[in-house]
Order: sequence, then C-alpha cells, then structure tokens
Amino acid sequence: MTARPDRGRPRIVDVARAAGVSTTLASFALNDRAGVAPATKAHILAIAAQLGYQADPHARALRTGSAGLLGLVVRNLSNPFFLGVITGAQEAAVLQGRTVLVVDADYSSRREQEHVRRLAAQRVEGLAIAPVGSGSAVKLWQRLRPDSPTVVLSATVRNISGVSRVGADNIAAVSLATRHLADLGHTEIAFLRAPRRVMADHDRIEEFLRVCNELGVRPRPIETPLTLHHVHARMLAVLDENPPTAVITNSDYTAHAVYKAARDRGLRIGHDLAVVGHDDLATSELLEPPLTTLRVNARSIGQALVTRLLNRDAVGDHQEPVKLIVRASTQPPRRCGSAGNHDLLPR
Repeated sequence: MTARPDRGRPRIVDVARAAGVSTTLASFALNDRAGVAPATKAHILAIAAQLGYQADPHARALRTGSAGLLGLVVRNLSNPFFLGVITGAQEAAVLQGRTVLVVDADYSSRREQEHVRRLAAQRVEGLAIAPVGSGSAVKLWQRLRPDSPTVVLSATVRNISGVSRVGADNIAAVSLATRHLADLGHTEIAFLRAPRRVMADHDRIEEFLRVCNELGVRPRPIETPLTLHHVHARMLAVLDENPPTAVITNSDYTAHAVYKAARDRGLRIGHDLAVVGHDDLATSELLEPPLTTLRVNARSIGQALVTRLLNRDAVGDHQEPVKLIVRASTQPPRRCGSAGNHDLLPR
C-alpha cells in the first residue's frame, strides 16, 4: 500500500478509510489523544506510515493555535551530553509531527529569559529547559504560558510545581562514583560543581557530602564555571596549591580539562590523580588512560522529555538509570603522605 500521487498528499480521511475506522478515531490516534485502544492506535499509525501520511502543520496551527513546535533551552550546548538529548528529542518529536526548536543560554540568566520570551511568543506547545540557577526562567514560562506543559531537564528546581523533571539518576551517580573512589583508598575527594548562582543540580553536591560523611572521606567541593577554559584554570590552581588524589567531574566534557591540567603539571591520570566522569561519551574510552565514568542514555532522556510535553497522561518525573564504567583513570592513590605533599608527585 503506497501513497497515491494522483491525489496528492494523503489526508486523515484516506488513513481512516484504509484502516477501516472513523475519521475521528484516526485523528485521535494521529494526534496522540486519549480514547484509542493501544492495538487500534498501532494499526492506524502503521497504515499512516504506509500511505506516507504527514500531519499538515498549517491545519494544526489553525486548529490548536500552535505550529507544532516544541522548545528546548539548554544551558551549555558545548557539552556533548546535550547533543545526545537533542537527538532523542528530535527522534520522538518527528514521530508526532513536531519540530524541536533548540536554543542555548550559555549559563546566562538574561539570555535564558530572552529565549523563553521568544519561545512563548512563538506559541510553542511546550517547553523543556535545562535551567540556569534556581529556575527563574521556568517561573517566567509558567507566567507567560500557564496552560502549556513544562519539563525541567537535569535540574532540581525546588519549590516549583506543575513541572515534570527528566534527567539522569544523580543520587545513584554520585554515590557510585564516591564509593568507588573510597573503596580504592582515596581519603580526600574533590568534586567539580558550578558556581552557586548558576548551579541547578543541588542534589548532586548534597549527595556527595552525605556519602563522604558516611564513609569518613574528606569532601572537597571545587566551584568553577563548567567550561573547558575555566575548569582547566581552576584545576591548575588546585594542583599547585593542595592537590587531591581524586576528582569527580560533572561530565566527561569537563573531565577533558582535568586531564589537561594534570598533564600540564606533570601528573599521570590514574597513577597520580584519579578522575571520574559522567555521561560516557563515545570518546571517553579513547582518552589516555580511558576514563572511568557514569554511563547514561542521553537519547532516552530526550525521548522522555518529548513524551511528557506531548502526552499529559505521562505525568511524573523520569530518572534515567546510570551505570559505573570502570576504566584506568581510577586507581588506588600512590601517596602515603598528606594531600599537600608535592614531593611525592613526579614533575
């Protein structure tokens, strides 16, 4: 069964006729509305795919006041993790005849709010946002578009109701990383975190401090803007002043800057400084040495956020499972002296 070029673009009535259902039922299935049995919906979607049916964005705009657009605001598009999220979001959106508009706040609250205002003016159907800081842009969106769904990506945003939260299981990730390093014998562990005014994932630092206290490990939070340049400069200062034996980063992306800082100071990753990443990018096992990290499916996170934007029945949060992938970047500490004993570090 194929689309008929003589009749032009297949219509909902064509899908309904071929599927043996009413036009209303076909419309409900194709627009992901409630009231269609799963088997019937699957049958209608399969027929639509065979016919080459695609939703008419102009018709949807007239019917719903929306042009079939979804907004996605990220805080740091340089981080490859967000590229995986975008890929998954686009895959899920295309299946529903939607387009994802992606914008980057670049850790700027002002830019973030400008993006939100423009997306609201475009009347996007819903907004997914990895916010900067405590979530002021989320509140702005809710004021501008109170009836539109909101998904918060990779953030805590406490005291904000009416949102779904989608992201990796941060509690499990931090616990796995910290316990792994403690089991290797590290007694002081550094932890990269964003500056307080822009930090959005407060649950990570809280879990880190809790687990360190439980294990009798000395926690050492390191506050820095989470760009390669800033992390590299901050880690150089840390290694010059009082180097820890292990560092937990917020991403594989920033772990690259830790590698560079260690090498600039003549230290060997794994032997002199253990490093744990987060995300398990495709390039992480190609580093020298390969990076120990937390594996998470970023594409699945993107798909989950679109599901929550388009399906009001898919309420609640989504925590993507994480798995610790142990590689050569984490080994037992070589030093027996104090954390600040530079004499035992090769230069």
